[in-house]
Amino acid sequence: MRVTHSLIHVEDLAQLVEREYAIAAPVKVSLLNRGFNDTYLVTDVEGGRRVLRVYNREKYWIRSESDLRFELDLLEHLAAAGLGVIRPYQRTRGDRLGRLTAPEGERCFALFTHAPGTPLHEGTLTADQWREYGSGIARMHLKMDTFLTSHDRYHLDERILVERPLASLAPYADSSQAAADLAELRKLGKQLTGKIQQLRTIGDAYGIIHADLHPGNTNIDGDGQFLTFDFDHCGLGLRAYDLTVYYRGPDSPEEDRERWTAILAGYQHVRSLSHTEVASLPILAACRAIWDIGDWVSAANRTGDAWVTEATIAKLLADVRKTESDPTPRPAADATSEQYPPHVDSGPRDPHAADEQPHDESGDA
Repeated sequence: MRVTHSLIHVEDLAQLVEREYAIAAPVKVSLLNRGFNDTYLVTDVEGGRRVLRVYNREKYWIRSESDLRFELDLLEHLAAAGLGVIRPYQRTRGDRLGRLTAPEGERCFALFTHAPGTPLHEGTLTADQWREYGSGIARMHLKMDTFLTSHDRYHLDERILVERPLASLAPYADSSQAAADLAELRKLGKQLTGKIQQLRTIGDAYGIIHADLHPGNTNIDGDGQFLTFDFDHCGLGLRAYDLTVYYRGPDSPEEDRERWTAILAGYQHVRSLSHTEVASLPILAACRAIWDIGDWVSAANRTGDAWVTEATIAKLLADVRKTESDPTPRPAADATSEQYPPHVDSGPRDPHAADEQPHDESGDA
């Protein structure tokens, strides 16, 4: 019988780690998370912790090993620049990316530094900390501008953000109401694709992004330092898109709106967004809502699809309508320069609760 996705035995992975990396043996390997990849905690004989990722096969945004090497090269570049990101380890053979044989075929793997601290969604951050977090995203984008590699990566364009996800919902629109809701989503999707194309014409609006900066993919340690991981979805896209996971409209709880204002203010203090980009944030939030559903539908052969119901499609339509009708946000830079001191530059969940789900420490969604 054919195998779609296997889980490698942790004892075999321990032997692989000892063979492939300069690490104090014996090591213990334990499963952290099964998601878009399989992620394991690796503990060496001295108590040191690292994280092993075994990449899943046949992901829609990964076309070849070149895409994986792009991610690893990018992490090395950002870490070397002093940013708070995980870093990939070299194998003893000198390559960061390894391969193993699984029942479903060859799978790639990589070992990363461990991210200390707790995920952002588990802590209570001050407004100043949220502003600093926003500044960190901006600094990351600036350093991404200087990244050079011979490897390629996908684009988070209208096909990935809107067209593909909506097409993936067609098999689940098996009632008249769901079909009607999906038809309206497709109409709204055409409007969104046109706006994405317009935004790409703005200078500096498009570049390398993390693409999945939900609060489970950044940890904060006891010293208040942020460390971001799970660059598995990174690619080329609209820079403002990286902020939309935190975007909250005027009808959101005050605490959420204050957090969003602080993050946007911190970002703007380091790297300015144009007024058009700021005004586009509700639009990009709608795109992310569509993308997130489609992303999980793409993993249905491993994680299941019982959650995709008529109510799921109705909820997505409501979310898209809400962001589409949202008034233009006030550019946060207008109110932050005196409040925020000048900066000296020196991770199956419920798709509708993506921001609140725990992720592993490596991380991998």
